[in-house]
This record gives sequence, structure tokens and C-alpha cells, in this order.
Amino acid sequence: MFKNSLMVFSILLIGLPLTAFSQKDSLNFSLDEIIVTGTRAQINRNNVPMTISVINRNDIEESSESALLPVLSERIPGMFVTERGITGFGVSSGGSGGITVRGVGGSPTTSVLVLIDGHPQYMGIMGHHLPDAYVASDVERVEVVRGPASILYGSNAMGGVINLITRKQNQDGWSTNGRLMYGSYHTQKYMLNGGWKHGKSDVFASINHDRTDGHRNNSGFHITNAYTRAGYGLSEYFRIWGDVSVASFTAQNPGTIARPLFDNIADIIRGVASATLENNYG
Repeated sequence: MFKNSLMVFSILLIGLPLTAFSQKDSLNFSLDEIIVTGTRAQINRNNVPMTISVINRNDIEESSESALLPVLSERIPGMFVTERGITGFGVSSGGSGGITVRGVGGSPTTSVLVLIDGHPQYMGIMGHHLPDAYVASDVERVEVVRGPASILYGSNAMGGVINLITRKQNQDGWSTNGRLMYGSYHTQKYMLNGGWKHGKSDVFASINHDRTDGHRNNSGFHITNAYTRAGYGLSEYFRIWGDVSVASFTAQNPGTIARPLFDNIADIIRGVASATLENNYG
């Protein structure tokens, strides 16, 4: 009789802390992450039949990179981006920025599709993306499909899809942020962005400048990027917004050590503008 009572009392004591812990832990919860790249419609990330990685704004700000692709290369499993020097990618035979996802892709990148807010990005002359035009400070979030997505995006997505979702001002009032960096080979990076929001209206703008003399003779690079986005909420479900992006850069190609090149310079200006009317009925 005594042994049975003692055993029941011990079991009750052991169960009490577990019950209290479970009740306390039930107060913590997190919202489901919504992605759009894998289906072209907003859907729970766990319900997408693809391998998708998401890089948010906090991840981007933790990096000191002004260009976006090096940030993705550091954080996306199975993704590799070729680089040619200290900063800048360049174009054509003297350029880099070739993207490989799980071994598919390369240089030029024609098997990994790059999107900005769902719009495909191609450079008209060479048919592939322009990596120097993708600036880290202009992007709120990046969704990367790691694997074939041709059924949704065509043959250019055999290796995967990178969707850059641009920034907008989310907090009321004014906000500004700036960064200045200086390093070897006279490498300089200047970044400034700011935004304003009042009621249904919001504006975000940024300007960036990178330059370097390069680690070799005739390998200099400099670029200036500017971006502006403005939006207005027409109603609870409808919103109109537009953005303008301009990138102007000069990249020198030094050639190989055995066969150096002189005065091999690419001078490019790239501009993109868009206007969007979006509706969301939940």
C-alpha cells in the first residue's frame, strides 16, 4: 500500500514541470514564410515542390558587399559566382559574374534566370544578365530556386531562378542610411539610401559608387548606380508603383599574364524603368 502511493506521488511530481514547460512554450509561434518565385503566386514556402532559399534584408545588411551576387554566393548552398578582381564583374570575354547552381550554368549565364520583381533580365547585346547592375542596397529580399524551373520560366531556367524583390519604404516618416569603405588598391565604396512614407504614399531612393585601381595594371573598375521607387495605395486591394534604375560603369580587361591587353575598356550605361498595377484579394 505504501509503495504504491509513493510511486504515484513520484510520477505526479515528475509530470508537473513538463506540463508547466509545455504551457509556457505554447506561447511562442512564428508566421509562415510566403514565397512567390516557385509558383508565380503567393504560397506557403513549405507547400512548394521545389528547393527554394530565401535571403532577407537582414542577411544582406550583414555583408559589406555593395554588389548583390557575392552575397548570394556566400549564403546560397550549391550556388557559385565567378569573380575577376576586388570589385566589379565587367562584361564579355574580360568579364565574370557567371552563375552556377548545382553545377548548371556557367559563363555566360544562360541557364540560370535572373528576375527583378518577376521580370526577366537580359542584356540586349549578349543575351545574358548584367551582374554589375544588381546592387545590394536596392533589394529587400531574394528568392532562389535551386534546380530546374523551366516549366514556369522557360529554357533559361534549366539551372534555377533568382528573383530580386526590390525595396520600398515600410515605416512612416523619413529614414536614411549611409556607408563608406576604403581598402587596398585605392578601392572605395560609397552607399547612401533613404525613404519616406506618409499614409498611402511611399518613396525609396539610393545611390552607390564603387571604384578600384585593381590588383593588376589595366584592371581598374568604377560604377555609379542610382535607383528610385515610388508607390501609392489606391484601395485596400489595389496599389500602383513604379521604379527607375540606372547603372553607368567602366571596366578594364587586363587579359592574361602571358598575353596582357592594353586599352581594352568596356563603357556601359544600363537603364531600366517599370510601372506596375497590382491587386491582392488575399
